[in-house]
Formats: sequence, structure tokens, C-alpha cells
Amino acid sequence: RRLGCALIDTLPHEHRQSATHFLSWTWSYKLSMVRSALENWLGARDMRAENVFLFMCFFVNNQFRILLDSEVLGTHDLENVFETNLRRIGQCVALLDTWDQPVYLTRVWTIFEQFVVSKVGIPVS
Repeated sequence: RRLGCALIDTLPHEHRQSATHFLSWTWSYKLSMVRSALENWLGARDMRAENVFLFMCFFVNNQFRILLDSEVLGTHDLENVFETNLRRIGQCVALLDTWDQPVYLTRVWTIFEQFVVSKVGIPVS
């Protein structure tokens, strides 16, 4: 048996659904800001939270295995894994903390995410 799991793995299968949106964000965000932004995003689109299932790396990726595994799905293959997941999900939500000097635009990975979103033609909101 291997050590580590993703947080989603702790939920019973009946509480899991296929992702409807990929959430692009940074780890430095406060939980209160993420929650407020997502509530505003849902409200602005007249969407119900129970019908939206976000692919949020913090919950879905097994961070332990990504950093320590030397298998195909280790860090050297993140680009392909990311693009495959993005294509499967089909929609992206970019979560900016502020309009004035957002942390989001200082992170190489989030800029890369938006590059791939644009390259594959995925709608982003």
C-alpha cells in the first residue's frame, strides 16, 4: 500500500461528481476570499452551488505523490496531466484576489494555466 491520498479520496463515492469547472487560483488566497468570490461568481451567473463541481488542485491532486513519486505522473508530466484534465472538464474559472496588482498574475503556474486554456480554446470566466 502506498502512502498519501488526495483529499477527495476521503469522501464516500456518493459525494463525488465529475468536475464541471476547473478552478485556477493561488495557494496564498484566504479561504474567506475564495468562498466569497465563488459565491459572487455563482450569483452573477444564476448558478446553483449543488450543480457546480470544481476541480481544485488542493482537493483533487495528491500533493505527496506529485512531489515525491518518480512515476509517469510525477512533476515532469504535469503539463500533459493538466491539459488532459482541462480538456475533459471543458470550462475554467480564474479566481483573482484583486484587480489592482493581483497575486494571480505573479505566479508562473497560473499564467501557464491561462496559456493552456487559451491554447486549447476552453471558455474562462
